[in-house]
Amino acid sequence: MQFKKLADLFSKLESTSKRLEMIDILSNFFLDIKTTNDFSDLDKIIYLLQGQLVSNIKQFPKLGLAEKMIIEALSLHSGINGKEIKNILLKEGDIGATAELILSKKKKQKSLFDFDKDMEASESSLEISELYSALQKIAKTEGSGSQDIKLGILRSLMRKCSPIETKYLLRIITSTLRVGVSTLTIIDGLAQGFIGDKKARDFIEKAYNQHPDLGDVTLILAKKGIEEVKKIKISYGTPVRNMLASRVSYSEIIDKLGKPCVAEYKLDGERLQIHKMGEKILLFSRRLLEISEQYPDVCQVIRDKIKAKRVILEGEVVAMDHFYEKMLPFQVLSRRRRKYDIEDISKEIPVSIFLFDILMIGDESYIDRIYPERRKKLEEIVEQKDEIRLVDSKQINSTEEMLDFFNEARNAGTEGIIIKSIKNDSFYQAGNRGFLWIKLKGLEGGKLADTVDVVLVGAFYGRGRRKGWYGTYIGAVYDPLNDKFEAFTRIASGWTDEIMETLKSEVKKYEVEKKPSDVICDDKPDQWLIPEIVIEIFGDEITVSDKFSSLGYSMRFPVFQRIRPEKGPKDVTTVEEIKSLYETQ
Repeated sequence: MQFKKLADLFSKLESTSKRLEMIDILSNFFLDIKTTNDFSDLDKIIYLLQGQLVSNIKQFPKLGLAEKMIIEALSLHSGINGKEIKNILLKEGDIGATAELILSKKKKQKSLFDFDKDMEASESSLEISELYSALQKIAKTEGSGSQDIKLGILRSLMRKCSPIETKYLLRIITSTLRVGVSTLTIIDGLAQGFIGDKKARDFIEKAYNQHPDLGDVTLILAKKGIEEVKKIKISYGTPVRNMLASRVSYSEIIDKLGKPCVAEYKLDGERLQIHKMGEKILLFSRRLLEISEQYPDVCQVIRDKIKAKRVILEGEVVAMDHFYEKMLPFQVLSRRRRKYDIEDISKEIPVSIFLFDILMIGDESYIDRIYPERRKKLEEIVEQKDEIRLVDSKQINSTEEMLDFFNEARNAGTEGIIIKSIKNDSFYQAGNRGFLWIKLKGLEGGKLADTVDVVLVGAFYGRGRRKGWYGTYIGAVYDPLNDKFEAFTRIASGWTDEIMETLKSEVKKYEVEKKPSDVICDDKPDQWLIPEIVIEIFGDEITVSDKFSSLGYSMRFPVFQRIRPEKGPKDVTTVEEIKSLYETQ
């Protein structure tokens, strides 16, 4: 497929904020592909719609194209000097929109004076497959003279692009391609476009939750139909989307889950999905990225202490003292996330893996088994030692028992507890945040009962001692239905000098001149940020807010708690959770 056709789709999607219109645009696009019966680039199209180059569970190599080089390429391509391009960029706030503006003006001039027709004729001839091939060459080019080679490849791509194609080409290269469609909206478009039935979206979503590569799922849908999609199941080597917990007032939990239910410690570590395939062990993070190399000690203890040849487990890895008696906070564990000297840091910071679920054993999926069956099987196959244990749990029959267990958990150094249903529908709901699991991290009493995760979308320069640093940040929460980040609060307290130093270097990677298209914010920071860095905050209460009028809520006296590198921007607290927290204060 020509890249121009995809660029036109992006443009149409960006022109509306209405979800139903987006679904119609997508369904018509997919119907056209179905009619042509050409699915060669379909998986790549899906990834680009998700704002990625590859699926959630893969990583595309870094391109190594700095903004300076992109401006140089645009200057050589357009004949406009770099300084003028930078001035336009400051106004537009986006290199893609800047390129489109410059090249559209140049194109109009050409049509008036009728010159450079050869260049015009070459426009719009870039194929999507050709784009991917070129980007892979850019990523693999290293060593002496590599910058000139990368620049040459980029210029050759731009020569084949119309102004609108160049806009999205540069957004792809700078990882800022966000056209405002959520994965759920894409799935709705696939259901209508390929099947002609909205109900098919449930089967596509379930398949995606168990095999989170929407490109793969889409190819199966297009080539083999919905019946084959229904057959997609959990498999070894491919992570499943995590089941998530909801929040309600502690006084409502037992009514929501029924009696009896089960409570487990909620640990202050990193969630891992563990795939054991004989001697081969794969560990996946909450973001579904493979991080096995970070925890060689966990891999070895899984080999030694799990009495199953093939199994998929879930657990939480926690930093421990050298006696394996005291759990240490996540900040200690985060030092294990380095790429070098892994064996040394493993000895310096020992860990335990606390297992809490089983998703598959042998060839049998346990996702559709109820919680008590999953827990029983887990107990059968784990040989518990200091380095590997089952998470502490207790059957709960009343709110009083739940609160006693909560206090016990907090005294043990945990974040709180997760209370789980054990009824006949207590299946593992991959990718969903329902009311089968409910987390409790604090109790009401005049203050907010829970922490909130936000993604940073803006920053303000500090004053006095903080001069030269960002002293205040805007934190946003996530609206999964519309795939938008809504500004929620300003955070100005809780920063240590060390944290401010860390953030100062991190946020530079995500600074942009203009508010990102997927951010809703009435506030006007000194610096806009691409939503990427997640932090945890705590405050007095959730309040009704005019300042953040789109969301309508904010936090009173928010205080920074910690950076959450293991969480992606879409893992932050949702808009609905904020509303729920407000109602249950």
